[in-house]
Amino acid sequence: MSALVGSKWRWWIIALLCCWLLIGVIREARGASLFGDIDALAGTFEQALFNEEGELIGSSSGTFAILRPHFFRWHIERPGEQLLVGDGSFFWQYDLDLDTVVRRPLEEQMESPLALLLADDEALSSHYDVVRNGTEVALRPRTDNPLFQSVTIALENELPRMLTLIDPLNQRIELRIGLEETAELSPADFSFLPPPEAELTIVNP
Repeated sequence: MSALVGSKWRWWIIALLCCWLLIGVIREARGASLFGDIDALAGTFEQALFNEEGELIGSSSGTFAILRPHFFRWHIERPGEQLLVGDGSFFWQYDLDLDTVVRRPLEEQMESPLALLLADDEALSSHYDVVRNGTEVALRPRTDNPLFQSVTIALENELPRMLTLIDPLNQRIELRIGLEETAELSPADFSFLPPPEAELTIVNP
């Protein structure tokens, strides 16, 4: 992750991680009553990456939509435009600047943040310590070589508004979320058809 700056394609890794965490917390919330019975979220996001000294070294922004358990659309508008879609069967990565599309099976992403996204409702609590403290939910991994050291999710009116992640290099990622008041989504909202002029790469199992 040390090469995130200057490599715009690496932002999708952070985006997926944040997307996965939000879905995971939503799923955990259903059993723990952390912030209500939520099936869908949609809105805008701003991500910022800070180094160990607290200096801003990268940022991105865009829109997102999430439908549990594993549908998502993450549109990075800057730096560079990319669209990340989970349609229930495949993970699509569309780089609009390069006009390229990569399709991967969701179930084959078991070494990525998508692994727990596809797991059952007990996966989050079995892999992470989840602690609610007032308007914050904190997650700490129990496994060796985790993707992050800790995550804190700040709540407002019982909905996630900001996510702060500390990665293994002590870099800090802040994700600020602007939520739509209502998010009425269905699996059809996450369908993706590659543009005919785009170069398509299919990654098979």
